[in-house]
Amino acid sequence: MPTWEGIEDASTMLPRIWLTRLKDTDVWKPLRKIDCKALNESRGLEDVLIEGGRATAHPTEGTITWNFVSSRPPMKLIPATWFTQTPNPKSKNKEFILEPLPEVDSLQIELLYQNAVRASSSLGEGLDSILQEEVVLESDPTFKVCVVRNGGLIAMRKKPKKSVLFGLGEVQITLQRGYGQYTIEGEDDENALGDLTHVMFVIHGIGEAMWCKEEVSTMSMRDEMDQLRMTVNKRKIMAWREECKKCERQKQPFPPLPNRVEFIPIIWFDKVRSPTHSLMSSLTSVTLRTVPALRSIANDVIFDVLMYLTPEFCEAILQCVTSEINELYDKFQTVHPSFKARGGKFSIVGHSLGSVIAWDVLSIYKDITENNAPKGSADDPIRIDAPASPPRVPSLETLDKTENDHDHNALPGFKGADDGKHGTWGPTLPKKMTQTIPFEPDLTIFLGSPIGLFLTLRGAHSVFDEMRAVAEAERASLIPCDDEEADMVAWSPGGQSAPPPVFDLSPIICSPFSLPTKACYNVFHPSDPVAYRIEPLLLPEGVSNNDIPPPMFLSPDGKSLRLHVKARQVGDQIFKQFGSLSNLFESTAQNAAAAAAHADAEAARKMANMETEKKDGSAQSSPLRPNFEGCIRDRQVAFRLGGRTSRVDFQIQPGVIDNEYLSAVTAHSGYFSNDDIIDFIIFETRSGAEDNTE
Repeated sequence: MPTWEGIEDASTMLPRIWLTRLKDTDVWKPLRKIDCKALNESRGLEDVLIEGGRATAHPTEGTITWNFVSSRPPMKLIPATWFTQTPNPKSKNKEFILEPLPEVDSLQIELLYQNAVRASSSLGEGLDSILQEEVVLESDPTFKVCVVRNGGLIAMRKKPKKSVLFGLGEVQITLQRGYGQYTIEGEDDENALGDLTHVMFVIHGIGEAMWCKEEVSTMSMRDEMDQLRMTVNKRKIMAWREECKKCERQKQPFPPLPNRVEFIPIIWFDKVRSPTHSLMSSLTSVTLRTVPALRSIANDVIFDVLMYLTPEFCEAILQCVTSEINELYDKFQTVHPSFKARGGKFSIVGHSLGSVIAWDVLSIYKDITENNAPKGSADDPIRIDAPASPPRVPSLETLDKTENDHDHNALPGFKGADDGKHGTWGPTLPKKMTQTIPFEPDLTIFLGSPIGLFLTLRGAHSVFDEMRAVAEAERASLIPCDDEEADMVAWSPGGQSAPPPVFDLSPIICSPFSLPTKACYNVFHPSDPVAYRIEPLLLPEGVSNNDIPPPMFLSPDGKSLRLHVKARQVGDQIFKQFGSLSNLFESTAQNAAAAAAHADAEAARKMANMETEKKDGSAQSSPLRPNFEGCIRDRQVAFRLGGRTSRVDFQIQPGVIDNEYLSAVTAHSGYFSNDDIIDFIIFETRSGAEDNTE
C-alpha cells in the first residue's frame, strides 16, 4: 500500500479544528482541545463558552468575543480539516505555517482523498483513474487540487489551474489533512483544577496607554493577567501532585483538587483617554515635537497621575472603574450562575495608581453604606452591644453645617468641603457619587502603592488620629468613677461584694479606622520608588520614626522566611537594642548634656507658669500636645485596617545579593511575576476544602 504525505490525521471521521486570529496578517492558531470539542458537539450552530468562560465563540458569525475584557477586540474564528503547508522562514526546524482551507473546498478535497484511499486499497481499482481527477477551489477558481504520485509517495497538491510551459517551474503546495498534535500552554493545568471559587478584580495603574502599544515590549495588564493565571494554575497543580505522591507513600487518601482563581483586569485608561476628547486633543496640540520618546512617557504615564489629582477627571476615573466592576460582576455571574451559591468570593487588587483608585472606591463604599445603614425601629431595634465597626468620625462633608445642627466640633485645620468629599481619607470630587461596588471584598491587596503619599496630601493623618482620640474618649466614658464602683459592689447579687471590674487603661495606639474589606495588605518591594507605607499614618502623630514598627516580610503563612532574611532580622534587632560601641560611647556625653539642658528648660518653664498663675489668678494655658514617644515600645500593635490580619504593610523578601538601586529599575513593574506574591495569592485564595486538609 503506498505511503501518503501530509496526512496528520488518518481517522475516518475527521474532526474539525477551530482556529482563530486577530488580524489578517497573523498566523491562524488552534483553540484549546476542550473548546474545539465543545464547538464540534454544538455542530457550530450555537454560541459556546470557551477559555474557561472568559470568552464566547460565535461560530455562525465567525468571531470570538471576550466576556470580561471589553477593550479587547474580537477575534476571527474558522473551522478547518484541510490545510496548506507553507514553509516558515523563521523556523530552524523546517516547520510549516498551516493555512486553513475553507470548508466548502475541504468537503470536495475530502471526497477526492477518500476516493484515492479506496482506489489504492487491496480491493481498489488502482490510482490511474484518480490521478486524472481534479477539484477546482471555489474560494479561488484559479487553483485546483489533484492527487500526485511521486515514486512510493502519494500527496494532495494545490497548483494553478492553467499550467505554463507544460508545468515547468510550477509551484505546487502540499495539502495537510488534520492539524496534527498540538498543545496550548496552560490548558492541561486549568482543566485539572477544581471549581472556580475566587475572583480578583485587578485595577491597573499609570502608563497603561503606553504598555498597550504594539511597539512597546512591556506587557499590558491584560497580558499580565493571562500570564499570572497560567502561573498560579501551574503551581497549584504541581503542589497538588506532590501532595498526592506524599499521600500515596503514606497510604492516605488524596487531597481535594485545588480551586481555580480568576483574574479580571479593570481597564479604565481608554475610557478617560478617548482620542476624541477635547483634553487629549489639547494635550496633543501643546506637546512639542522634539524628543518624542520622552514626551510620550510624560503624556502616557505621568499624565495619568495629574489627571487623577484633578477633581473632574478623578470622578470620571472612579465612575469608570465602579461601573466596570459592576458590569463585570453581573456578567461573571451570568457566565457562572452557581458561583455565589458555592461560596465564591470576590477580591480587589490595585497596582500603582490603581491601588489609590481601589482605596477611593472602598472609601466611597464605606461612606455610602454607613450613611444608608438602617437605624432600626421600636419593634426591631438594632443591638449595639458589640459594634462591628469603630465610631465614625464625621467626614468633611458635614463640616459645612453649623454647630447648631451637630453636637461635634469641626476637625482643626480643615475648613470643610462640598458634598463630594468622602472623608479626608477619600477623594475630592465635584459632586457626591451615588454608585458603588456591589460587594465587600474578601481581600484587598495594594501593590507598589503610593496611597501613603496621597493620604498625606489629603491630611488624613490628623483625621485618623482624631478617630483614635474619639475611640479612647468613648472607652474612658464607659469606665465608672469611684462612687459608681461602690454602688456596683453594694448592689451585687446575694448581698456579697463582687470583685471590681477590670478595665483596660492602656492608651489606644492604633487608629480604629478601617475599610469595608475582610483583609487588607499593602505589599511593596523595598526598592520600589513609587511605594509608600500606610501604617505610620494610623499611629499617633507624636510617635517617633524610630518607634514605628518595621513592615512585615511577605510570606504565604507568615513563617516561611528565608534564612538570610532571618539573619538580617536578628542583626537589625541587635543593632537596634545595643547599637555599635562607638555610638554608645559618643552618645553618653550628648545624652548627659541634653538631659541637663532639658532639666534647665523644664525648671524655667515651671517658674514662668507659676508667675503667670500669680498674675492671672488661674492657670488657663493651652493644652499641651500629647507626647507619644516610646508609647509602642515592647507592645504588640494591631491595625484594624488590616481586617483579619493585625498588620497592613508587607515588604517582599529581598534576595541574598540585592542592590537596591539596581532593583529599583524593575521593582515597580515586576509584582505580578514575583514568586513571593504569587505564592501569597495562592495561599490567601485557597478554598475551604484545602484549608481543612492542612
